[in-house]
Amino acid sequence: MTRNRYATQGRLVIAELKKRPMTYRQMLNLGLGNSPWKRAMECLDAECETLLRVPGADKLVRWRVVPRR
Repeated sequence: MTRNRYATQGRLVIAELKKRPMTYRQMLNLGLGNSPWKRAMECLDAECETLLRVPGADKLVRWRVVPRR
């Protein structure tokens, strides 16, 4: 992952969640803080982005960011 040194932790997590859905462990493995899901919720642009939590077939919750309609 290429890091922008001017971006916040939340925006970096959101950029990764836009690429692919992630579990809690996968977000922690990014190394962007202790609670990356909280940082993502704080930095979310509510007008054009939505944060979804969807349980997978393996019962793990996956987070993803999608454009708001």
